Amino acid sequence: MSHDGTHIQGDPSLELVFELAGPSVGDRAIDMGTTVGATAFALAGAVASVLAVDNRADTIDEAVRLSREVGVDNVSFMYANPYALPFTDGAFTLATCRNALHRFPEPVAALKEMARVVVAGGRLVVYDLLVSADLDRYLNELARLSDPAHRRYSTHGEFLEQFAKAGLTVTQERRLHRTVNLQYWLEAAAVDTGRADLIRTRLQELPLKAQTALDLAVSDDLVSFSYDDIGFRLEKA
Repeated sequence: MSHDGTHIQGDPSLELVFELAGPSVGDRAIDMGTTVGATAFALAGAVASVLAVDNRADTIDEAVRLSREVGVDNVSFMYANPYALPFTDGAFTLATCRNALHRFPEPVAALKEMARVVVAGGRLVVYDLLVSADLDRYLNELARLSDPAHRRYSTHGEFLEQFAKAGLTVTQERRLHRTVNLQYWLEAAAVDTGRADLIRTRLQELPLKAQTALDLAVSDDLVSFSYDDIGFRLEKA
């Protein structure tokens, strides 16, 4: 890797986004749906600047606080509407959207706006959870239970359709198989106890076919399951 990994900290999703983005010292990057800024911090050491945007004020406040802890000086944060970004066309050379597209009620509109603010010849990286036909219904139901802001995880075909409608061409894609501990997953999403118990029960009541597809493992109080994430490098068509 050409960076020191200071703000990636062994997170394979950040590593994958970084590799697909191929950041350079002259890049002006925008990170859409940044939440607490992890992707922005990961890019910071390899680019000229990163503007991290989100449409939730509470996450922006937390990201600003974390940026002081992390000690980066080329990342700034902004509350912004993902469908109407306050920037001129081609204001950035790189756009990233990690684990956020599933929250947007209108993903194509968000992708079009990301593409608009990226310069011709620039690139976009989208990374999110990928659902198969077997797991589509179940993973989306679990996600809605854990996060009220969740809209929809997409299938591979749906991703490609969204990109095509937004005028984007896939130049590279990579999958990442993840196995997660349910308790860690629930804590990371700040799920309250009542909903956590419901999710734990729902998981163990899934049809056998879905449990098998999820590699669901239950041992005493420990529950784990697996799924695929996918990252795309995109360019304007």
